[in-house]
Amino acid sequence: MNDQQPEISPRPAFLLVTAKVTDAGRMGGYARALAASGLYARHGGHYLFLGKAAVPLEDWPDGTSIVCAQFPSRAAAEAFWADAQYQDEVKPLRAGAGEFHVAIFEGL
Repeated sequence: MNDQQPEISPRPAFLLVTAKVTDAGRMGGYARALAASGLYARHGGHYLFLGKAAVPLEDWPDGTSIVCAQFPSRAAAEAFWADAQYQDEVKPLRAGAGEFHVAIFEGL
């Protein structure tokens, strides 16, 4: 008889960013640096969707964009966010580029 418990995979996690960009040039530099860094792939993440709403519905703020990235676990999403390369080199490039709201959500 096998006394080992089956390994339970962690739930996926989603990094959600809402943004109202006010400086497209600065934001473009940030986006290029983030893509070149390989940080998403390094932490097992990938984009699910990004951009402005195709059909804004109830009280959706004009000009607001969304980025949604999936990671294999909450720990992986948190590791991406805390990564020194992201915090020290990449994230500062978006300073002054707009208003951003960021959160991590656990999946089902």
